[in-house]
Amino acid sequence: MSFIVNTKRLIMKVEDESIAPRALEFYIENREYFDPYEPTRPSTFYTLEYQQAAAEYEYKETVKGHSLRYYVYTKDAPDRIIGSINFFNIRPMPFSTASIGYKFHHEVWGKGYALEGCQAAIAVMFSNYNTHRIEARVSPSNIRSIHLLERLGFSYEGLEYKSVSINGVFTDHQRYSLINSDHHL
Repeated sequence: MSFIVNTKRLIMKVEDESIAPRALEFYIENREYFDPYEPTRPSTFYTLEYQQAAAEYEYKETVKGHSLRYYVYTKDAPDRIIGSINFFNIRPMPFSTASIGYKFHHEVWGKGYALEGCQAAIAVMFSNYNTHRIEARVSPSNIRSIHLLERLGFSYEGLEYKSVSINGVFTDHQRYSLINSDHHL
């Protein structure tokens, strides 16, 4: 497992519950940008207690190999979260799959950080976890996310009808996948 990944401009780290105050700040600063596309959240999501519990749970799941979340920082500002890339539903053989999710601070959109970070994180999943297939689901209205998936090499597979609850309403989502052509059994 790679708990720290460095790219040309980024530092990506798996964090424990001590990240909670910075994670909460990140979510609050981006709430209006994330909420239209995020699954329905519990009413306590924007609290320190919730973020601490979530970070503790995610760290334990990462250690078990069930999920992986990187918090993303620039090398110029290594204490400020600019994004998050996570893999969940990691399933071993015979499936060898994972799902990807990502979000980046609205102030850094258009600077290529999401592409750079996702490429590095996907490389970890393909090499360290020997993942064969990564799946993504995205709202048809989330054009930025669709463009990112396409630049990452994901292929469109179809529409999942009423598949994700957004703000209490089940909405359609497009499904994409990326196959690891170097996967070895």
